[in-house]
Amino acid sequence: MINRKILYVFLLALFLRICFILTLDNSVDVWGDWWDELGWKIASGKGYWVNNPYFPDGTKFYAWRSPGFPFFLAFIYKIFGHNYLAAKIGLAFLSSLTCILLYFIAKILVDGKTAFLSALIYSIYPASIFWTGYLAPETIIAFLLILSIFFLTKWDIENKRNLYLIFGNLIFGYLCITRPTFIILIPFIILTIFIKNKKNFLKELPLVVISFLIFSILWGIRNYKVLNHFIITSTEGGIVFFIANNEYSLSSPSGFYHAENIEEFKNLSEVEIDKILYKKTFEFIKKKPKLYIKLILNRFVRYWKFYPSTISGPGESYKKSHQIISFLSETPIIILGFLGIIKSFKYYHQWLLLYLPVFLYSGVSILIRTTIRYRFPIMGFLIIFAIYYLKDTKYGRKYFRQSG
Repeated sequence: MINRKILYVFLLALFLRICFILTLDNSVDVWGDWWDELGWKIASGKGYWVNNPYFPDGTKFYAWRSPGFPFFLAFIYKIFGHNYLAAKIGLAFLSSLTCILLYFIAKILVDGKTAFLSALIYSIYPASIFWTGYLAPETIIAFLLILSIFFLTKWDIENKRNLYLIFGNLIFGYLCITRPTFIILIPFIILTIFIKNKKNFLKELPLVVISFLIFSILWGIRNYKVLNHFIITSTEGGIVFFIANNEYSLSSPSGFYHAENIEEFKNLSEVEIDKILYKKTFEFIKKKPKLYIKLILNRFVRYWKFYPSTISGPGESYKKSHQIISFLSETPIIILGFLGIIKSFKYYHQWLLLYLPVFLYSGVSILIRTTIRYRFPIMGFLIIFAIYYLKDTKYGRKYFRQSG
């Protein structure tokens, strides 16, 4: 049962997010990054495709974006029509539910007081409010990741019930067709499941693998029918990798540079273009490993920076106020969060499922391409770690004793 306090946190979170959304112009989609277009096409029965991003009169692209977020938008649009406000309120609802999920994760791993504070902080955490106002996948990615880890943590700590394991893996599988970077975590999660349940692992392994991969397999079958290639993510991966890893990327303020020669792409399919761009990127890394290392270090700084660069932002550059709010909120969470991680190493076995996204997802993102918003999905976990660290400080012990 959800107690009254956490219900109030949920309502507070929903209220703050809707208030923020109502300050925006909800008659337009300022993100303009194919998500809304694909969501509406699905909802209106027009299929899943976009115009060729290189040649407007060229062959349509049928797997240009991963489908997880467009499917969510299509669900909203099917009920409410092509309504941006409804879609944003849907995101606000998911973000508010994320507070409750963090509460239960922290309660399982630590205690009720840590859980309540973690949920409360996430409810007022500026980035979690901000991203509900834009038709970008950050909110649903954070929700899916935290929901998956909730089920897997419940399976691990409480009773090893297969139902929790299946739900956790299925949700993580859907996350992988929302942000493909997470696919790389699957073998490590399977290894963690083995470590935590060696006795029944072989019996559960087929169930584990199927539940992880079912959404990717279904998407791959669809793409095979349309493109004659078994693509389980999207055909955008090559360009994302290439623009962040070429000889001009480091000198670009954004950290990526469109150095591709689109004339090479004429009369090629989206699959062929994707392969070419991957090949070019790996050739660059092989030829200029020192520059690639510099790019990695640059992305590490960008990823863990306490505030966003003014050159980016949804629809327009981030304002100075965005940077100040970000610095004031992100700095303590990141610093205290990593202190909490260090403290947790003493009991690392119970925290393994939280370490995976914090370290592996972050690491893979930094190796490929990153912006500060890519960090957002793991910030809920860092909030838990931050409270976990504060719990045993002088003032933390005083608070927990008094609130006990």
